[in-house]
Amino acid sequence: MITLRPWKGSKNEFEVDVRVENTVGRRLRQRVKAPVTGRSAAERWAKALEQELLAQLLAPEPEPEKPPPPTFEEFSRTFLDLCLADRLGTNTRMNYDVHLRLYLLPVLARRRLDEVTPKDITAIKKSLVSKSHNTMCEVLKTLRRVFNRAIAENEIKSAPVDFEIPRRKRKPAVAYDDQEQVALLAAAQAMGPMFVVAVLLGLDGGLRRGEILALKWTDVDLKRGLMTIRHNLVRDKVDLPKGRTEDEVGLTTRLAATLRGFPKSGVFVLDNHGSHFQEHHIKSWMKALVKRAGLPWRGTHVLRKSCGTRIAEGGGGVAAVASHLRHKDLQTASDYVDRRRGSSSAIHALETSGRRTSEHS
Repeated sequence: MITLRPWKGSKNEFEVDVRVENTVGRRLRQRVKAPVTGRSAAERWAKALEQELLAQLLAPEPEPEKPPPPTFEEFSRTFLDLCLADRLGTNTRMNYDVHLRLYLLPVLARRRLDEVTPKDITAIKKSLVSKSHNTMCEVLKTLRRVFNRAIAENEIKSAPVDFEIPRRKRKPAVAYDDQEQVALLAAAQAMGPMFVVAVLLGLDGGLRRGEILALKWTDVDLKRGLMTIRHNLVRDKVDLPKGRTEDEVGLTTRLAATLRGFPKSGVFVLDNHGSHFQEHHIKSWMKALVKRAGLPWRGTHVLRKSCGTRIAEGGGGVAAVASHLRHKDLQTASDYVDRRRGSSSAIHALETSGRRTSEHS
């Protein structure tokens, strides 16, 4: 809209009042004395000014200048808060916290997220020289997850540096053989019914240490021959199982019979006066059991590995191991099979095939 007014009573000079507005209500206005004389000339000048204002009005507004990315230390706190909000497992969050505090922050704390360089990655690797190969791999994985989360939160557009994460070195599974399992169960029977239950939940159920301690009677369905793994004891607190999902596990005949004959003294199957036992309890139980049985100490996870090995050697294969032990992929399941003795089912298949070949030759 254009309005012309005589400039201070003059007949040939005019004040130009130009107002423009776009469809979303944004307005521009300019009120000035026209630099030309005569009404027609002032009108032409005003229309040209109107077009300039319209062009300004229709031009996209410049984006506000974004503040620089936070420092690595600042975002590390945000990262841990986001992990908590995403309900990641307690162990996962604790591992992230340890990796950040001990290995990443000493090198990167004051660096802006977009200023991390290859030299910083080298410094982190040097600080891990005295640690195991797998520890280095996990620390670098944590660093990559921090960068990926920063990208997702629009703190940075891309990772500031590219780095390779070596493959983890997988240790071969070591399980108790059949004779050792018999000796372990004999020691458990001598020490009492609770120890038999604990051993069989590992050997037959394939439960993790924390899952054994957190198992409740409401999770056991003896009529259907199943137990539902809903809980896991982590850092002496009841949490969700690893993988954050509930899964059903079948009961072997001897495990079902043992549970059926085991007295219910509380909420938990292994009840400690109305509560659960702690992780150090099951470790001390296992040490006492292997000492009594005359077996080598191989930790508490050996029960789960022995379960996986039994399934594979019984002809179940890696897929059956993954299903019973609730692994997400076959590679993880294969790591729970002790291959030192070879697979009996594989040897049996080879010998059977060899006999057929000999008969036809």
